[in-house]
Amino acid sequence: MSRAPFRAPFRAPFRAPFRAPFPRRVRVLSVALSVLVGALAVAPSAHSQAFNYPSLQLPTASTRDYTAALTGGAGTTVVFQWREGWGVGQHLQLDLGLADRKGSETLLLLAGGSIGRELVRGSGEQPLDLLLSAGAGVAFGSGVTLIRVPVGISIGHSFELDQGMSLTPYVHPRASLDLCNSCGVRRGNRSELSLNFDLGVNFQVNREFALRVAGAFSGSDLLGTEDTFGVAINWTPRALVKTRTP
Repeated sequence: MSRAPFRAPFRAPFRAPFRAPFPRRVRVLSVALSVLVGALAVAPSAHSQAFNYPSLQLPTASTRDYTAALTGGAGTTVVFQWREGWGVGQHLQLDLGLADRKGSETLLLLAGGSIGRELVRGSGEQPLDLLLSAGAGVAFGSGVTLIRVPVGISIGHSFELDQGMSLTPYVHPRASLDLCNSCGVRRGNRSELSLNFDLGVNFQVNREFALRVAGAFSGSDLLGTEDTFGVAINWTPRALVKTRTP
């Protein structure tokens, strides 16, 4: 009896399973985390200017709120912040303050403005809120003028608690172009690029009031080498309080 020749069963060539491209939110999150890792990597050697203070910027846009902060480091700084909603998911901000530097008999006047725009809101797909910030600020007094132009991303997550309270830890890394006159040993004009970041937490006591605590760390040493720590009270008018939505 003859037998048919043996033939191996046909096998289709191997193909790697198809993977859909990452959603836009995941790509944005990856970039933000890369910025955060870079900021933390330089933290041990970071310094900040004597009047430096935390940005106190949460990773979500504000409809309207007012913040009063007291910070310490190489001196004492008092800062008032006003945030005002501007369109959907964005706000404008004004900062005004006074800084009493150690070793100086003259107060520095602080003034600045910035914008904030939400990039991503936390959801079931990913837990983090991301807000893009950009602005400019100036400090001047006793013949010294410092101008800073920072751009960064505030990253955090809100943990809902009982009775309307919540806890929001966040980090705010940012790059800054710093320009200063009469700085350094030779009291000359200087400029530099620096990497700065805040590490803080916001405790929402109720829908109107919050306690905000943060530390500010900076790669700039134009006016000092001390990091700073701040405590602030934040108030949102009752008529403008909105329920958080994803």
